[in-house]
Amino acid sequence: MRISLFIRNMSAAIFFATAFFCASAQQIDCDKAEGFTQRIAEKTAHIDTEDPEIITLHHIFVKEMLDSVRIFQDEYLPNLHFCPQIDFFATLHQSKALEYQLRELNDRLEVQRRRVDTLFYLKAVDELAFHDTAMCEYYLDRSLQFNRVQADALIMRLQLDYAQKHFDECLATLRILYHDATLNREQENALSDFNLQFYQELYNTGDALVKSGREADALALFETLETFCHDLPSSYCNDDYYHGLIRSKSGIYESYLTIAKVAWERKHPELAFKFLDYAKEYRLTNEDEVLIPEHFVKFIEEMEALRPRYSQSDRP
Repeated sequence: MRISLFIRNMSAAIFFATAFFCASAQQIDCDKAEGFTQRIAEKTAHIDTEDPEIITLHHIFVKEMLDSVRIFQDEYLPNLHFCPQIDFFATLHQSKALEYQLRELNDRLEVQRRRVDTLFYLKAVDELAFHDTAMCEYYLDRSLQFNRVQADALIMRLQLDYAQKHFDECLATLRILYHDATLNREQENALSDFNLQFYQELYNTGDALVKSGREADALALFETLETFCHDLPSSYCNDDYYHGLIRSKSGIYESYLTIAKVAWERKHPELAFKFLDYAKEYRLTNEDEVLIPEHFVKFIEEMEALRPRYSQSDRP
């Protein structure tokens, strides 16, 4: 509402300025022209150089008012003798002061317009300090609308998604940060700290789920962790996290097979064969202690029969 009213008032002032400048000297409306500098000064006082929501719009208004003042100086002041009630020197001084003020505002808004993404990010920081997550996310979205590789906003988005356990969203943001964004040393350190925290969270949670017999729930985390380790330049990953999924020796073999089966049912053949191989490797090193569960015999046979087809499809 406030912005709409300002737009209407500003538009009216600019329309008036344009209208009387188009007239000839003999047709100048001295009564209306007499208050021109005052009206422009009042509108100038309402220009905001800090609110990112309206900076771009106010930049347009300032440019238009600056043009109007310059037209006033070029086309109206030379004909001021037609308006004897107007003080020439006072009006000249006012128009020059307005021109200077508007030039300063234009320069300031030009700079601010190029950092709107940063201003929105700083608003997000303020909202987070007041624990208003909804408004924080709104300003982060606005920041990234203006600049999708705003590193500070991306890192904050990363932390918010992590807190809400939106791990796939974290991966998407990490890809942008690693492959598209330009990071300074402080941002690189923050990202490094996040990566360690992210890896440990997914690994420990997945391990706990497997221990409690919830292999299907663990699979989603392991898939995310696999993508994190394989697609991103992380130094925290190795194959140990696969082999360390299960700590209970008595259940490790069947758990490998369970994850392989769930992966196959969810159409992730590469992960299915990987865990089938882990099961085979474990059984080979523990032949006296591990027996193939009867309910997995058919599954293993079917997978081994399909392996040549998938192995061949992986060849270049």
